[in-house]
Amino acid sequence: MRASSPIEALTAEQTAALDRYRVRWLAIRRSTAPCDRVAAEQGVRLAYQTAELNPPSRMIWCDSPVDLSDRARRASRTEGPNVKSAVIDRPRRQAAARVRARLRARIRAQVERAVNPADALIASVVDAVVQGTGAAHDGRSLLGRLQGSRPLSWRGTLNVLLGRDGFRYSAAGPAELSWLGPYEYVRDVLDLREETEPLLGLWQVAMNVGWLQPHEHTCWLSERPNVLRGDAEARLHHASGPALRFADGWSVFAWKGVEVPRWMIEHPGTITLAAIDAETNVQLRRCMIEIMTPQRFVALGGARKIAADETGVLWRRIWFNYDIWSAVEVINATPEPDGTHKHFFLQVPANIQTAREAVAWTYGMRADEYANVVVRT
Repeated sequence: MRASSPIEALTAEQTAALDRYRVRWLAIRRSTAPCDRVAAEQGVRLAYQTAELNPPSRMIWCDSPVDLSDRARRASRTEGPNVKSAVIDRPRRQAAARVRARLRARIRAQVERAVNPADALIASVVDAVVQGTGAAHDGRSLLGRLQGSRPLSWRGTLNVLLGRDGFRYSAAGPAELSWLGPYEYVRDVLDLREETEPLLGLWQVAMNVGWLQPHEHTCWLSERPNVLRGDAEARLHHASGPALRFADGWSVFAWKGVEVPRWMIEHPGTITLAAIDAETNVQLRRCMIEIMTPQRFVALGGARKIAADETGVLWRRIWFNYDIWSAVEVINATPEPDGTHKHFFLQVPANIQTAREAVAWTYGMRADEYANVVVRT
């Protein structure tokens, strides 16, 4: 490998390219296109070769990561041990060591922040998938999990005892492979080709697969979701269908980042005051009120008027488990085309006692500060 002095700073052109790679890898992580299975399998073979392993004799495609987890969990010992560490983690360490010798720490940090920022939507997907694959080990006893560790080893036993034997630790998906984005940037834009050579196979895998679980003789691969919906805050959310769905039908229904029962989304008209009162999960109760709409919740008698003044009306509902819903109703001063005025309900802390205090809180002010602003305007 050539010996060159470290890169001290990015040029204007190189800096401009950062956003292009951020957008590219955001699209890769969130893609709902069918996988290119031929390209993915080629990438797997190259990744195994880079890890100095024979290519897997079998590649098994699954319709979802949950399907992948179920199949891998039922596999026999002939599939060989999990080789995620050798196929993914070791090349990452190799490339990182080589790139460190060529890039100053602040440049590496700049590239990482720009190309691979936190992705809340994909983090939510990962959490949902891990939950769906059985984060609680599917009810298996400790002995059963130890017996399922293939082959038995001190490392495998330790992972089971530490709770690191689940899908999150055995497989890799869009979140676990997103670190490849900054390395593609330094390869293409900064011309660090030799330094990033160990990652060629992994790039091809990341661009063409949903999840993978590599074992010595078998590699399980899963399709991407065919539906992925989020709100403006990058939370799993879809008001009329699944927020996450795979080809085998495995789905997650979510409202503003909270997983909800399917019926709440598909049959919102069945949400009643009685159903809201009967729900013990505070997050689900909030979602039910929002799906029903706070305006209808109040109109049906779901909340009690606490205070009213020229700024709005303060509503509150207290349940026996000390859960309190409190919202201020305000009226938009600008009329709609038909002459009516929209009513908005803004949720506020339960300790607020007046409508003015509630409205002020939504602006980050005290009631007296808000009053002074209103007087001055």
